[in-house]
Amino acid sequence: MKVTSQLLFTAGLATSLILTATADDSVVLPEHMLPQLKQIMANAVTQSPRMILRNLDVMVAEGDLIQAKAGLLPSVSGYYQVSKAKDIREDQSGTLDTDKVAYNLLLSQPVFHWNERRNNARIGELRKRIAEQQYGEAYRMLAQEIRSTYMQLILTKIQVANVRNERLLSDKALKLAEGRLAQKVTSEGEIFQVRIANERAHLAAEYAEMELLRIKQSFAALTGLPQPADEIIPDEINSLPSSQAGIDRLLAGFLGRAEPVITPALIMRQQIAAEELAYQNHRHRLLPKFNLVAGVIQDEQSYSANVGLKYGVQSRYVGLQAVWTIFDGRAAHGAVTSSLARKRQLEESYRQMKQTLAQDAQRAAKQAELAFRQMQLNDRLLASALEFLKYRQGDFQRGTASETDVAAAEAGYKSMFASTISARYHYLMRVTEFISLVGEDPVTANLPHTKA
Repeated sequence: MKVTSQLLFTAGLATSLILTATADDSVVLPEHMLPQLKQIMANAVTQSPRMILRNLDVMVAEGDLIQAKAGLLPSVSGYYQVSKAKDIREDQSGTLDTDKVAYNLLLSQPVFHWNERRNNARIGELRKRIAEQQYGEAYRMLAQEIRSTYMQLILTKIQVANVRNERLLSDKALKLAEGRLAQKVTSEGEIFQVRIANERAHLAAEYAEMELLRIKQSFAALTGLPQPADEIIPDEINSLPSSQAGIDRLLAGFLGRAEPVITPALIMRQQIAAEELAYQNHRHRLLPKFNLVAGVIQDEQSYSANVGLKYGVQSRYVGLQAVWTIFDGRAAHGAVTSSLARKRQLEESYRQMKQTLAQDAQRAAKQAELAFRQMQLNDRLLASALEFLKYRQGDFQRGTASETDVAAAEAGYKSMFASTISARYHYLMRVTEFISLVGEDPVTANLPHTKA
């Protein structure tokens, strides 16, 4: 029940964020052009196998945190033993049947452990936060893959339609050539190329259909949804406005921050903090630790020179307990050395990350700009291909062009249409890659657990 409620809460939170959050009003994302994509990404929170596993990671971290905080609380332990024994007495011959009752109840409260218990609790909190942020990062990456795969479905659907049309035209051309061969107007050598072209057209159509099926299966695996039918896949991606103004604002804000606030940087800073606490704990491993103890114990004790004369005695006690590991074979020294090395590794990795993030963000912004220019060029070429198709259709109606001429113009337009949709897809992907890099992807930017 707890697992189900947590999943439903996460789904509701993610759905509201996906539907309302925006990185920048002028930044156009795939889900803005394809509204059905919003709900698909929202559903993936609970239906995607990948996110189900990530949610369980968060629950594991929550359990680990409870264990870490338990070290700050008092612990109660004890035992109770009832036994029947045969005692061999020193003061008499034979054996004596006896009943024995022994028990011990101990209450222990840590008093002074050189902050080790508090450090462990803090490490547990940091690891839980890291798990939550990794959950958010995993969802961001999943959303990016869903965007890409969904648009690939559109592209491949267009390509399948094109190759099917080419196959149909090739079938017609082959039928016409075979008729000419039957009339002995053409030769076997001339029809050979037509037959080869027809076989290639059929192979291309089958390859395209297999690729569409592969992408459908991949999409289903990503989202946890059934494979989409062809009729519910959109036929195109509409013409896009520029997002450059929004990208420039986001880039300026990202470069102006002293410390990056993207999730990988937040995670690494928390890993450094956790390793620093672990390092402090290892440094104090060989120092004495103090606990407050209280309890009651009963056991068999000897109070006379006659070892056979024994009494059951109950003791109640309270006091201060010192636990001191004086020598551990230099295990503590090794732990300190390795912990310090891990901490320095993380610090160096973080320093290198900071150095490259600015360059990566600037490069991603430039790639988005170039992709937009390429998309504009394809839009112009598509408009030109459409005008040429209309011109050929007019020629056909006037009797100055053949059906073959019109079919060639139509094939050229469809090919340019596919290239234009591909250019729009690549532009949208460059935009989403940029906003993800600077930590402004709306699917995760406003999640509470992604903040410092």
